[in-house]
Amino acid sequence: MSLKSNTSRSSAKPAFKRIRFSLSMQLLGLTVLFVMLAEITIFLPSAAQFRTQWLQDRVQAARLVVIGVEAAQDMMVSEDVARQMLETAGIKAVRINRDGVSEIVLPAPLEPGENVLVDLRSLSLSQSLIGTCDSLLLRQPAYLRVIDHMGSDENNFLEVMVLEADLRKELLAFSIRTFWLSLAISILAGALIYGALLYVLVRPMHRLSLEMTKFRKAPDDPTRIIAPSGRPDEIGAVEDDLALLQGEVLQALQQKSRLADLGEAVAKINHDMRNILTSAQLISDRLANSKDPAIRKMGERLVRSIDRGVALSQNTLEYGRSTEPEPIPQTLSLYLAIEDAWQDACPSEHCQVQWGNKISHDIDVRVDPDHLYRILVNLLRNATQAMGGSGELTAHITVVETTVELRITDTGPGIAKSVQKDLFSPFAGSTRKNGSGLGLAIARELARSNSGDITLENTKETGTTFLIKLPLA
Repeated sequence: MSLKSNTSRSSAKPAFKRIRFSLSMQLLGLTVLFVMLAEITIFLPSAAQFRTQWLQDRVQAARLVVIGVEAAQDMMVSEDVARQMLETAGIKAVRINRDGVSEIVLPAPLEPGENVLVDLRSLSLSQSLIGTCDSLLLRQPAYLRVIDHMGSDENNFLEVMVLEADLRKELLAFSIRTFWLSLAISILAGALIYGALLYVLVRPMHRLSLEMTKFRKAPDDPTRIIAPSGRPDEIGAVEDDLALLQGEVLQALQQKSRLADLGEAVAKINHDMRNILTSAQLISDRLANSKDPAIRKMGERLVRSIDRGVALSQNTLEYGRSTEPEPIPQTLSLYLAIEDAWQDACPSEHCQVQWGNKISHDIDVRVDPDHLYRILVNLLRNATQAMGGSGELTAHITVVETTVELRITDTGPGIAKSVQKDLFSPFAGSTRKNGSGLGLAIARELARSNSGDITLENTKETGTTFLIKLPLA
């Protein structure tokens, strides 16, 4: 019971983690975040505007106080009345400057502290932004001395003393209101955008993911191929491409299955055929040793035919095996490697080909020794056979950055155009009448497994050149 519950919890954790970090949840979080960043970007100018408006309201209240004082008899106002008027207006003191003469309208006892001037008559945006930051961070002095026009006459102005702490309190309240409003707008906008994108993007992507998972579990089931929705946008194009890809994979798997069955059958037939050929070889050997010249000649031809049949069976079995072993790169002298391959490709007692090894002794390559030997023997033997056992065969190289380009050139009759297209295709690229067509296919496979390649560079009636690219040591 305990093991089952632990297994359930462990399986629930990855599922919960996928939900937390799913595309839809990330989309919702990013939407809310970006809207909040936009709100934060416009917050400071809004706060600066709020601060300026608050100061203007204090100045307007001061104007009303001045009108009230001037309306009083002899402009005499008691201390209690003056304090009440100032507290009601939210200011600490009022001063009027008329025609260069400064006059305190309502004096009030001020607590010790410095003051800073805020001139609303020429207040710029940058000054307002800096002042707002100072007020929020309490970097301002205790009082703000605000100056603004008194009336239509520009020479008359009004000075108002306000407590900076009152302004900060109002700014903080404004900031809190703005934050909650921005959060509400962000969540609402995020929900709307999330809902739209969920329908437009997330759900189709989730469907694609599920379809790929279903196909991965049973790629040989034709019913698992996605049915495109016919959307005209990019997702519709992805659905079409996925359906096409799944169809191609299904077709390849079916073909692979048929080839596997065919290969198994060929292997069984090949095994029996080799036994039959072995028996026939014994009879052909006796015929080849006959004293009758005609029978002996027919026996020799029969021996050669049976040998070709055995070789073809052996090559077919070798090619039908699993992939070649992984290469083990080593640093090799290319000159010595090709000399070693040449000795086996064309033994001196039977070879009439003029061999020219023009490779420098100091050129080293980084490849698997066995793979390189098989590549070179294959190409050199093919070239020798193409020239009928006589002619000129040369090997020379060019170093291009980190690659050695080895060119093997013969003086044979060239390769027919009908063969060139399938030259490196197994069972289809043989240039000889009785060839299996596997040599070049295997050589290219070995070269590519060693980070190289083999190509037919050129061929004509006077000779052929193969290009082998190998990594430089």
